[in-house]
Amino acid sequence: MELIIVLLVLLLTILTLFFSFRIFLNILKYKEAALGMIFTNLNESIFYFKIYALAISILAISRCLDVVNIYQFPVVSDLATAMVIITDVFLVVVFINLSNITNIKKSPE
Repeated sequence: MELIIVLLVLLLTILTLFFSFRIFLNILKYKEAALGMIFTNLNESIFYFKIYALAISILAISRCLDVVNIYQFPVVSDLATAMVIITDVFLVVVFINLSNITNIKKSPE
């Protein structure tokens, strides 16, 4: 069971890194167009930014649990780990969708 959790965290981390890097490259390569696509799809973008804010809030709570857990209670550590996994799932969803929004397709010439 522990191996499955480790593999899940590894997969989610790789996906988070990949799609956040894609957003970065989209904005770096097509700055105005990619940012314009965020504003063109404003309702969808706002929805994903809300999910992003929720994910970061969950991450902050899990970090606080880790700091407060000076006596190393396993239940608290497991809860913090679960919250980090939930955060990663939210971030992957957000970054995949924002990557698709900011993706600029070249028109055929």
